[in-house]
Amino acid sequence: MMKENNLEDLIKKLDGEIINVGKNVKTVEQAAKAIGINPKQIIKSLVFISNNEPLLVIVDGESKVDLNKLTKLYGLVKLATPKEVKSITGYDVGGVPPVGVKIKTIVDSKVLENEFVIGGGGGIDKLSKLNPKKIVEYQKAEVINISISKQL
Repeated sequence: MMKENNLEDLIKKLDGEIINVGKNVKTVEQAAKAIGINPKQIIKSLVFISNNEPLLVIVDGESKVDLNKLTKLYGLVKLATPKEVKSITGYDVGGVPPVGVKIKTIVDSKVLENEFVIGGGGGIDKLSKLNPKKIVEYQKAEVINISISKQL
């Protein structure tokens, strides 16, 4: 796990910023409302387990991961439990940042449609603001169309 200051330093190095919200922002809805932004610009950093290998999958706030596509690409996958997320990333669910997590990373192609995105900031009351291209570059992420729109 990166110490909080190290994460903040990394995000600054990537021309981003940490936003201290001052209240829980564990969900897309909470984050969008707290900072007055479109949910499409919010990203979710989700941890999956595939053949005992963890994957960090990043999708926008209006989408969900297409498990069929993920399974075709990486074999049988399951969403990590909160305990597994903490063990693998060092962060609690809702606070997992999109950078600084040293596991295979997949970024949905829709995420790159944004000039900047808001993601986990290392704590449930913090958010990070980054250019999605910097996330892909730093994490050496694969960019794949891996999402489906949420059913309304």
